[in-house]
Amino acid sequence: MSEAATAFWIPEPTMMAAKPGEPLFQRGKDRQFESLENAVKFVMEDLSDRDRPTAMIQTDNASIQFGDIERLHRGMKAKAT
Repeated sequence: MSEAATAFWIPEPTMMAAKPGEPLFQRGKDRQFESLENAVKFVMEDLSDRDRPTAMIQTDNASIQFGDIERLHRGMKAKAT
């Protein structure tokens, strides 16, 4: 879990219905991390409850969707105790 990672998410207010002809998702956010572990912690501990389910994490080797981010976070917490 030491590889660099980028977390992507879509802030909830940007998911409102767009005007005809405009894209539904207008602005996503991203943040780079030195490790996958830090990206997982950010998604699960710092993003709001509304934004969290829109998150994904990209590494050089994988695209990690929200369900897997949740599982990774649970595993990290279990390992810490």
